[in-house]
Amino acid sequence: MEVRIGQKEDMSEKHQIMPLLVGEQLVEEDVTSVQAFLNKFCILKASSKVLCNQEIRSVGPNGLLYVGQREIGGTSPSDNVISVLGSEDATTCHIVVLQHSGSRSSCIGHFDGCNSKQGLETMLELVMKLSKDTPEGQLNLHLIGGFDDVKGFSHSLSLELLNMLRSFKQNIHLQTACIAEINTRLVNGVPFPIVYGVGVDIKSGEIYKATFLNKGPDLPLRGARNFTGTKEMIIIYDPMTQLMSIHPFSYQQMSNVDYWCNASDLTLRQNLSTSPAQEPNDFATRTRECLQQIRDHPDPLLTMFKYGKARCYKKELSGIWTLM
Repeated sequence: MEVRIGQKEDMSEKHQIMPLLVGEQLVEEDVTSVQAFLNKFCILKASSKVLCNQEIRSVGPNGLLYVGQREIGGTSPSDNVISVLGSEDATTCHIVVLQHSGSRSSCIGHFDGCNSKQGLETMLELVMKLSKDTPEGQLNLHLIGGFDDVKGFSHSLSLELLNMLRSFKQNIHLQTACIAEINTRLVNGVPFPIVYGVGVDIKSGEIYKATFLNKGPDLPLRGARNFTGTKEMIIIYDPMTQLMSIHPFSYQQMSNVDYWCNASDLTLRQNLSTSPAQEPNDFATRTRECLQQIRDHPDPLLTMFKYGKARCYKKELSGIWTLM
């Protein structure tokens, strides 16, 4: 779900340029054109088309950690609770998967342009922590999402992420860039994304096109944060305790929240999405639930996070998360 809230972070700050590699080639210069970048590194087109050409797998709740917009989650093959990481509903948003080839630890993040640098750094720190006892191996990254949208939101985010990846101290090996023209199909002349969501198999490291039957607990609360709450990219799962946690946060009230709660599906699409025509069918329903969350719980620190505590969930054998 891409909500048109928040601004892109300032890219004027100068960063020390460090290695981003595609195959054996170093990305030596700032990326100023997604198309030129993909044309230069043709190997990315081949790997991305493999993903685009897959059939969509329907993933159930068993072993699943679903990561939503502005969220991050990761774990290692030793985890006996989580076996699949997943995220979808990406139109202009981008899904980033970072893996360590030695430890086979994986991390996934759903980026919408808010605090992208902090999000990438958080993912890197998590994977390195999970791989601390595995000195050998490389960091492999997969960039998925965005398409040739008319307003160029996708291209802006692609450029932002690609250039930020060049500022890391560690070598990052870009394996997949299923973005822009590669991730675009035309329907009656209108561009649509090919890949909306992906799953990551923790044991094998496989990344595949996916949709998810159950996206976990507190979705309206988690989504409400994207409208008027913090723009931070947050980790929602602790591989050590094997608990999913939604930590306390607040959000600003919307003076016209009643209007939006009662607005038509078309009005919500046209005004609260960066890509109205391309949103999944349940976009308006999910958005309305988030708005109702803001309306019905104006102070979540009092009504949702009682005593200032996080909402912690454990995974049952059925695959459902239950509140502790």
